[in-house]
Amino acid sequence: METNVQTSQNVEIVTKKEVSSRKFLNVLGIFLFGGFALTSITTPIPSYEIKSFFLFIFGSAIIYYFLVNIYSIGQIGRKIVFTILILLGCFSIYMAFYLATNSVPH
Repeated sequence: METNVQTSQNVEIVTKKEVSSRKFLNVLGIFLFGGFALTSITTPIPSYEIKSFFLFIFGSAIIYYFLVNIYSIGQIGRKIVFTILILLGCFSIYMAFYLATNSVPH
């Protein structure tokens, strides 16, 4: 007769901490929009367009961070983000056709 003795051991597994996609995208956004803002220093922009340039960067950053942080909420957040992205894409295509057919005199 053979005796089967089993012993239990507590094993602690240590893994490297993974960077969450939310944190990664937030840091990426800092570099992206910081780089956009630095172009005002490296590339001369007319003084009458500086305000519009920074408003565009600020507005884009707000939309970007809003979408990144809503996406990380869960399944409902992802549906909201994809819906907003589809609407933004459709609006962009509409504006491209509108501006192509209705040119603005300069």
